Parts: sequence; C-alpha cells; structure tokens
Amino acid sequence: MFFARAAELVGRMATVLGRSDDAACYQALAGRIHDAFNAAYVDADGRIEGNTQAGYALALSFGLLPEARRTTAAHYMLVAFDTYAGHISTGFHSTICLMHELARHGYVEEAYRLISNRTMPSWGYAIDHGATTIWERWDGYVEGRGFQDPGMNSFSHYALGSVGEWMYRTIIGIDPDEVHPGYKHFVIRPQPGGGLTWAKGEYRSIHGPIACAWKIDGGYIDVTVTVPPNTSATVYVPADDPAAIAESGKPITQAPGVAVEETEDGGPACRIGSGTYVFRAPFSRTHR
Repeated sequence: MFFARAAELVGRMATVLGRSDDAACYQALAGRIHDAFNAAYVDADGRIEGNTQAGYALALSFGLLPEARRTTAAHYMLVAFDTYAGHISTGFHSTICLMHELARHGYVEEAYRLISNRTMPSWGYAIDHGATTIWERWDGYVEGRGFQDPGMNSFSHYALGSVGEWMYRTIIGIDPDEVHPGYKHFVIRPQPGGGLTWAKGEYRSIHGPIACAWKIDGGYIDVTVTVPPNTSATVYVPADDPAAIAESGKPITQAPGVAVEETEDGGPACRIGSGTYVFRAPFSRTHR
C-alpha cells in the first residue's frame, strides 16, 4: 500500500514540476500496483485480507479501492471494532487514516467515540494515567502490569498524537485545499458530534490566522469564521435545513461577500473572502 502511495505522490510531484514523462511513468506504476493489490488482497465486496482496522483505513485513505468497493470496505472497517470490544487497534501509520475515513464515510460519531474513550487502549486511558503528552505505545503503562519495555516506550511521541490533525480538520473544521497550497484557499467544514456543544480553534497560516468557532444552543448552530487577508475559503455550515442558513442575520443568498454554490448532494457551499463571518442555521443534536 505504501509502495502505491509513494508512486502516486512522486507522479503528482512530477506533474507540478512539469516533468510529464516522469509523471506518466509513476502514475502508470501506481496504477499497476493498485491493480495488483486488489487482485491479491481485496474481495469483490470490498473485504480486505486480514480484516483489520488498519488495512481498511490505509486502503481507503490511499485511494487504492475502486469506487464500488469503498462503501462496503468502510463498513467492514467499522465492524472490525467488534474484534477489540469497540476499541481502536491501529498504530503509527494508520491511526490518523482511520479517524479521517470514519468521518469521511459518515461514521463521525464513531470517531468521536474513540477520541472520548477512557479504557485501554485509548488516548483517554493515557490521560487518566498521568499523560500530559502522547505516548509512543497504547500500552505504555497498563494497570496491574506497569510500564512497557523502557527501550521503546517514549511518553512524548508524535505518531499517535497525529489525531490532532483530525481534531482540527473535523471538530474545528479547518481543512487545506490541495489545489491551492499554503492556505491561499481553504475549506471550513466543522462536523459536530460526541455530545460537544461548542468548539473553537485557530491555525496560524503564512497569510495570517485562520479561525473557526461553533456553538450549539437553542436549536441553532452559530459558526464564526475568520479568513486572513488575500485568501478565500469555502464554508460548509452543518444545518438541519440548508435553506435556512443565514450570515450576519441575512439569508446566505443575500449576504454581502458570500457566493453560494450548490454541492453534489444539493447543499450549499459558501465561498467567502477575507474577513470575519457569522453563520447561523437550525441544528439538532440528532443531525448527521
């Protein structure tokens, strides 16, 4: 899977650099690896050999599966929690992929459940046992057994901490747009869940701070977005009734500085320039 991913990335880099021959070579290589992977490891219904959370998460994240198999593969990824009594079983390379793919395929509440879990293995378990930074291992310390091998048991380690990316991209909703590098244009798409009633966060981009804050109260969600100078954003406001979304008290179709575009699922996407915008929409706790 990583061979395919590497070939695809090198092909994309070659395209950006204008090296068309290299781009075609590596894109073709990635295609051959995709085909070989599916022939060797993926059933017709999307079940991947090994049937692990990590296997499904990586295959989905790396775009290795045909479109017709992605939905069922995401379902099998969810079912794979049953083997571990509902717990996460991914590691360095696949944890962030798992969290993103759960949210991407409509299982955002499952991702919130994992990040809120407090039994082992989980982030909450580590916090309840004194962690102030992310551990290298889920079982860095276990009640009744003690500490893991000190030769490989860091208590300040990046990999499992990459869940912070999921928190920014899903809870706060600040998402980069690969077509416009460096946050020249970006996406704001918060996905409330897990019983949260508010969240806020900021990313200090090269152009200035990008911020999003949302709050659910009285049957409405308020989403405040700050876009730095000389940039733009596309905002997706979670709403029970997309037609009732307003910005600064006006319907989004009449709000100054807001250009409304229809998405594939028929909902509105609000394209905005620099400044601060306040969106409001009807929103219930059962909204998905």
